[in-house]
Amino acid sequence: MVTGATAPGKKSLQTTLEISRAVKAYYGGVQAAKQEGKPIVWSYGLIPREIFHAVGAPVIYLEHLPLLMSTKQLSGRYCQIAEEEGFSRDVCAFHRCFIGCAAEEEKHPYLAKFWAPPDLIVASNLPCMSESKSFLYAANHFNCPYFFIDAPINIWGKEIPDYAVEYYAGQLGEALDFLGGYGYRLDWAKLKEAVALSRRLVYLWREIDEYRKAIPAPMGIVDGLTCAFPLIQLPGTKLGVELYERLRDEIKERVENKIGVLEEEKLRLLWIGVPPFYNMGLLNYPEQYGAIVVKSFVEYLAGGAFDPAIMDPEKPLESLATKALVDIVNPTYQNMIDFAVQTAKDFSVDGQIALVKRSCGLIPGVLRLVKDAVYQADGIPTTIFDLDGMDLREYDDAATKANIDSFIETLLDSKRRG
Repeated sequence: MVTGATAPGKKSLQTTLEISRAVKAYYGGVQAAKQEGKPIVWSYGLIPREIFHAVGAPVIYLEHLPLLMSTKQLSGRYCQIAEEEGFSRDVCAFHRCFIGCAAEEEKHPYLAKFWAPPDLIVASNLPCMSESKSFLYAANHFNCPYFFIDAPINIWGKEIPDYAVEYYAGQLGEALDFLGGYGYRLDWAKLKEAVALSRRLVYLWREIDEYRKAIPAPMGIVDGLTCAFPLIQLPGTKLGVELYERLRDEIKERVENKIGVLEEEKLRLLWIGVPPFYNMGLLNYPEQYGAIVVKSFVEYLAGGAFDPAIMDPEKPLESLATKALVDIVNPTYQNMIDFAVQTAKDFSVDGQIALVKRSCGLIPGVLRLVKDAVYQADGIPTTIFDLDGMDLREYDDAATKANIDSFIETLLDSKRRG
């Protein structure tokens, strides 16, 4: 369903369609595993996915299922159910949506395609404190065993001390022991292979990013958000690598033939914060001005913003620990600020659209710092306004478009005078 104020996003790439099919196949695999009697795992937090793939555990992730609900404009309904269960509207909308999905007895037909109740829960406090509490409702509601992975907050920057890596690697090892107690026994050779595949995936992502820097932009944000699925949920799998090899080849061909998303590209924009998944058409809205959103930070929220050379398959747990702890959403703001400055430069952006998700305590805190740093580095301006990317009930279409209109008109006027 769409309303008069919303529309689906436009996609340009064939590989995007393949990845969309892979999403459905992934959840189909989870449901098939449930029917076969395998324990289904729910995972809360940005726990390295490779540990689950290495033991063959079927997993539903807190970060992804609500996005699917939002694209069908169902997330507000499930947020409301969570609120009726006593959760404040100030709790993260991702978490409220997921809790609502758990609480509802009669599932919406669309949700039923992806849904499987948990037999086990593996949770964490990475990247935020809300992660450390939201899973408790599900653990009590389904009366299932759970394991909590404690992730150190990154207070060091890009160089993580050995003792922090050792601690978190130990946490991951204990989580694997927990899974082993329910039939998912670890083969160290498979874990090493998963780390090698994950490293390869990130190298491919970086190669894809290099092509995406081209002018005109060969790939827009709607394709980018869809194509982040392997990075978020398939690291450590052959399928993820195969999909990104095809994506790289398709984008490379577009760059070589100078095929852009827009016929005439006047402005390049960077999107910071959670975009409105219930109204993906808004991401295409700037295109009427000849403005293309070339990149979104959401693509990096579960990895990809680090040097894959830090991953050593012979030290699998230590590699996964380092990867997680140095992630830009493990809240050391300087890492995210530095990444934002470099990304704005590398993608030749003219401006940034930054969104304050009211129910998030993590990303909005860095927006003003990013705005100031990017402007000081390269004179690139940023507009910041409120928009909850998950909850349609919070969406004001007229105000949102007015903010975008005025920002783009200012950028175009500055270019004309520049």
